[in-house]
Formats: sequence, C-alpha cells, structure tokens
Amino acid sequence: MADPLAPPFIGPALSDDRVAVVDLFAEDLTDLHLPVNKQALAAVFDELLADDRSVVLVARDGATGCAAGVLVASRVPSVKFSGWSLWIEELFVGKTLRQRGMGRALVEALLATARAGGYAGIDLEAYHGNAPAALLYRNLGFRRLGRERFYYRLEWEQQDGGP
Repeated sequence: MADPLAPPFIGPALSDDRVAVVDLFAEDLTDLHLPVNKQALAAVFDELLADDRSVVLVARDGATGCAAGVLVASRVPSVKFSGWSLWIEELFVGKTLRQRGMGRALVEALLATARAGGYAGIDLEAYHGNAPAALLYRNLGFRRLGRERFYYRLEWEQQDGGP
C-alpha cells in the first residue's frame, strides 16, 4: 500500500506529463479568473519542453507518482544580477495536495539547478495576498523587491480596437 505522506519526487517534466501539467495550468488560470484554453496550454507545454531556455519541473505525489505540482522557469540574461538568471513564471500545486512540501521541493530543486549551472540569481513575482507563497519564498531566502507588475494582452487590441 502506498504511503499517503510519502515525500514528493521532483524531476524534469516529460512529454507523458502533458495532460496532468495542462490540468494544473488550467486549475491555476481558473483560480485567477483568467481564460482557459487547454489546447493552447498543451501547445505551450510542448514548446516549453522543446525550448532549451525553459526549465519545467514536476512534483510527483510520493503515494501515486502522478504529477501534482509544476514549476516553470526561463533562463534569461539579467541586468539586475549582472549575468544569467532564472525567472519563475509558474509555481502551482494542485489544491488537493497542498501543504505537503511540494512547492518547497520544487523551488529547492530550482535553487539546486541554479547553483549547479552557475546562475547569478532567481527572480519571481507572487500575487498580492498569497501569504503561503510569500512565506515559502522568504523561508527559502528570497527577498522582496518594491515592484508592481503590469501585463498587457495583445488580444485586447482585437477585442477593443486598440489599447
């Protein structure tokens, strides 16, 4: 019988993870009240796996082996760090498996990747009010920057006729 409290296994995403990771992306977007297009998310997943600038890590439930969390980071040259850095775009653990160390294990695995690869730093942004994420990052040694993030969807131009 599988141990329900078994620690997660962290590893690179595989093409076989496509359905599970797309479901995780969709769950995150739904939580954020953003549109979900699973076909487009599947194409993005495939592009991430094919792009050597992307790091996609999956947390597998120690009891079932199923993908239950995902971290997506991009390799970017950074002025702030004066060298190559990693930008965490996505860190998401499915609701039913939270509070079991998966998010922490994913970020620790990325930190190990950064150290081994000679990266100068890691950047990320978390949503205001996401206290668990803020606590996780602070506990791992991340420091807060006084920034505000904005975004612009090009599809808005098509819907509204312009910015």
